Amino acid sequence: CNDRSIYQLNGWDPNGGSTRSYLYFGSYGRAYSTYTPSLTCSRDIDKFTVSTDTGNGALDYPIGLLTMDEVMLAGGKAETSNSTYYLYTGADYWLGAPYDFFCIGAGGFVVLSGGDLDYGGVHATIGVRPSISLKPGFSIIGNGDGSVDAPYIVG
Repeated sequence: CNDRSIYQLNGWDPNGGSTRSYLYFGSYGRAYSTYTPSLTCSRDIDKFTVSTDTGNGALDYPIGLLTMDEVMLAGGKAETSNSTYYLYTGADYWLGAPYDFFCIGAGGFVVLSGGDLDYGGVHATIGVRPSISLKPGFSIIGNGDGSVDAPYIVG
């Protein structure tokens, strides 16, 4: 889910008018205010899927980025270092969740090298961690570790 719901307009008017205040998206509110991650996507247009039966049908392949909500459920927290949860890598990487929009640019959620959730300007060059969803009944078989030399085998 690329949740583009609005958390706070702050006077921002997308139909003309001022863009000189921050517009915050739904994921911002869950990370910084309510602390309630959700795996439910409220708008079909934000459900990036291969099929229009379950979402927007905008993907050719069922591969995306982790969301801020998934990182929170795994143990990540906004502006709080944590090197003990399984999504910690010691490197910065993008998440598939919008953070804010302002007159000079847009921000997206990132996991920083300390393991904390934060934001980055979308112009920043940092890593990604792709994510795939498996249909029920599929599992990882074999002894791969996910590296190039020993990939996971799904069956």
